[in-house]
Amino acid sequence: MKKWTLALLGAILALGITACGDKGAIGGATNAEKPADAQTEKENAPALTADELLTKMAEASQKMKNFAMDASINQNITVAQGDQKQEQKVDISMKADFSKEPFGMYQEMKMSMPGQGEQDIKQYISKEAIYTHVDGQWVKLPDEMIGDMVKQMEESAKIETQMEQFKSFSKDMKVAEEGDKYVLTADLSGDGIKELAKNLMSQSGSGEDAQTQALIEQMDIKNVKVTYAVNKESFLPLQSDVDMTMEMEQDGQKISMDMVMKSTFSKHDEVGEIKIPQEVLDSAQ
Repeated sequence: MKKWTLALLGAILALGITACGDKGAIGGATNAEKPADAQTEKENAPALTADELLTKMAEASQKMKNFAMDASINQNITVAQGDQKQEQKVDISMKADFSKEPFGMYQEMKMSMPGQGEQDIKQYISKEAIYTHVDGQWVKLPDEMIGDMVKQMEESAKIETQMEQFKSFSKDMKVAEEGDKYVLTADLSGDGIKELAKNLMSQSGSGEDAQTQALIEQMDIKNVKVTYAVNKESFLPLQSDVDMTMEMEQDGQKISMDMVMKSTFSKHDEVGEIKIPQEVLDSAQ
């Protein structure tokens, strides 16, 4: 069960973060999708189409130099084989600061799994080094591991290039105006979202992980709903909600998973340069 949980976690996080972190809205219904009549729909129609909004989001994201993100991820995984059934609940909370130029990242993550307690992880990532804090100790990752990881992080931050992938689904997306926000939503399932995730993962480098790639290929994604909100004036990201249900079978086991991921984005161009503190450098093993 632990093996399945950890393997699925990598694949699901890739899909979930693709959906929200790449600013592609794949989401559920809003009140704007259900007008009382055609006249109301016309009057409430937003000033931008989904395709136009994606373009504005890409342009704004390209100019953004740094930002902060808070996220919570709740997963319920069930593995069934014959009469045997095991359930695993995974809760993750994340806080992260990102800087695109110069590249740097700091994140704090708390993961909770029943029977295994909680694990707290802190991490600094730069082009030159990666430091991870686990069990009260800072550890420097070996230099040979840094290159691919940093490249993946840098590429995944290039939101503007990833927007083109989502434009192919713009006809299925809805745009609504809510106060000072544009809310972009859509509803995808099956091969559509699977192919989108694979393409984006290939861009970021994470799709090169053979195990993750194989798991995503086998997934029967029943439904993915995301609501994504951006500021109406700046077109910068404010929040996203991802709700995904999937199933897969392998080696006689049937695995089902429900995931809810909620993220908020803040401190646009206020984070500044992210430097690894001297005390981390001095104490790392």
